[in-house]
Parts: sequence; structure tokens; C-alpha cells
Amino acid sequence: GIFKDKRAMLSFTTGSLESMFHPTGINGDMHVTLWPLQNGILHYCGFQVLAPQIFWAPASAAAEDRKSMLESWSTRLQGLLEENPLSFIPLDCFDEKTFQLKPDFYETHASKASGLTVGIHLKKPLPPPSQMKS
Repeated sequence: GIFKDKRAMLSFTTGSLESMFHPTGINGDMHVTLWPLQNGILHYCGFQVLAPQIFWAPASAAAEDRKSMLESWSTRLQGLLEENPLSFIPLDCFDEKTFQLKPDFYETHASKASGLTVGIHLKKPLPPPSQMKS
């Protein structure tokens, strides 16, 4: 993609508590919600995607908690250039005609306990929370 040497990060607030965005929460797993944006748009365009910055329900948080959110955001921004981007499956691991994982790559990961990524989970449990940081 044309943005190969650029970095991108989602930064947003929610109106809901963090617990509501878990696999058993009313809004579902935030990893699954963000996958199309982080992989299908940002990574596909070539960006090095950094973990998102999520502020969970700041409108209902105590003033002290909101201040802490802003302080942690400020600290993160200072070290942003040193952050490692999220990991996505390289495009060369997919067949050029079918856009399916190449058989040898699939076989390499077939015995692992969880899927490769949120979007490509190979009918296994989703991988550990590696696509988010807040």
C-alpha cells in the first residue's frame, strides 16, 4: 500500500463500560468489532497499525478517572514512535487467486490452540488479546 512507512492508530471514546465489550458482554468482543477497520482498511492500505487507544465511558467516569485517562494518553503519545505495531498475517501467506491461506501456512498453524488472528481464527478460539491495548 501507499502508506507502507506510515503508522495509524484508532483513538476513541465509548459510551459503555469496558466489560460490555468482552466476548460475553452485551456489545460483543471489541477485538472483533475493530478487526475490519484495523486489518481491512488500515493494514490493507499499508499502514503499520498501532494498538488502539480506547477511553471506556469517560462521560460516566469520575473526574479523577478522566484525569487519569488524559495522563495515560499523554504518556503514551510521548512514546508512540517506539511502539511496536500490531501483527497481521502477511499478504504473501495467501494464494493470489483464491485469497485463501496457502496450504503450507495453514498446516503450520493447524496444531496451535487458538486462531491466527481475530479475523482468521481457523474455527478455533480467538487468539489472546493481542490486537488491543487501552
